[in-house]
Amino acid sequence: MKSSYFVIAWTILFIILGLYNHEKINEFSYNYINEINVIEEKVKEDKWEQASYILKDTMMDLEKEKDIWYKLLNHAYFNEIFASLKILNQSISLEEKMTSLKEIEKVKTVLDNLMEDECCNLNRIF
Repeated sequence: MKSSYFVIAWTILFIILGLYNHEKINEFSYNYINEINVIEEKVKEDKWEQASYILKDTMMDLEKEKDIWYKLLNHAYFNEIFASLKILNQSISLEEKMTSLKEIEKVKTVLDNLMEDECCNLNRIF
């Protein structure tokens, strides 16, 4: 009987931690999607200096948070995000609007895929 309680307690704990992790992943992704949207607006308005500063701040913030999420998420997402951000940084410094917008969309897509792949729903269980 004691072991049944132990199993139930661990199951509840894992479910709670999974839901907490899901919420934090969504918060993380939405935060960076919003920052990328600001960069996109600056690029569309041809405000290259402002876009560059915002991108550098975003990359520094993401670099700090990467260590925490690397332990919990698939590394391929971060590799793809950082590769696109480096290309975006170069295209902003060269003032190439089309390449910048393409890389911005790529980063947003990767963040959306990250949220979708890590979501908790019954379709993923059954």
